[in-house]
Amino acid sequence: MPAIETQSLTRAVAILDCFQPDQPELGVREIARQLDLPHSTVGRLLATMHSLGVLSQNSATRRYLLGSKVLMWSSVYMSRLDLARVARPALEELHRLTQETVSIYMLDGSERMCLEMIASPQRVRVVIRQGERMPLHAGSAGKAILAFMPQEFVKQVVAKPLERMTPNTITKRQVLVKELERIRACGYATSHGERFGDALGLAAPIFDASGAVVAALNVAGPNMRFTDAEVEKFAPKIMQLAMQISHALGYQGESLPFPSRSK
Repeated sequence: MPAIETQSLTRAVAILDCFQPDQPELGVREIARQLDLPHSTVGRLLATMHSLGVLSQNSATRRYLLGSKVLMWSSVYMSRLDLARVARPALEELHRLTQETVSIYMLDGSERMCLEMIASPQRVRVVIRQGERMPLHAGSAGKAILAFMPQEFVKQVVAKPLERMTPNTITKRQVLVKELERIRACGYATSHGERFGDALGLAAPIFDASGAVVAALNVAGPNMRFTDAEVEKFAPKIMQLAMQISHALGYQGESLPFPSRSK
């Protein structure tokens, strides 16, 4: 990014920081004084931010307020907090039952991000870092999300080169498409060393009030302990807990929605 664009972005963020609960409306001169910037510079930035919806303007006083776009950003941030909050009881129950590392992965663009996790108390365990991002094609949580995404989104993902993360990562388009069909049919996804070579993962999708998949509930452990028999044992429970989270988010269905043909 050119230096002048970086400077403008830095100044725009500084302008946003000027707005506080005790000063929700500010004029050009007030902001310029707080930031020690020329009035003309601040005026141009405010006009641009107003045109983009980041700021609104009181027509009577000509002073500026935070705009509708800030509210939209706030709602996106709060939705993450809501998901983490409503998912916590189910996450704790899955951890109690399995004694393995459990996590919530949420859709983040064309990737998944670990929103919440509880580590296994076992000495040998799968290690996940909160906030880390992973691709959707590799691992149980990613596939659980991808399988229930709109078909146009899936086509875009499988059309790109599929990164090999371990020898077991699915990198062939036809194989991944068939795997996603299997996941939609059974309601859960598994991973045999696709992301971590010696781990086995199990995940189920989470849906919001609109019926869109937004996240996945996941459990993973070393394959010497968390075996296929454990997956078969816990698959019904993880689907039940994922649906419990979905209902808390406002999802009305009792069964899994089939992804639409368009995004």
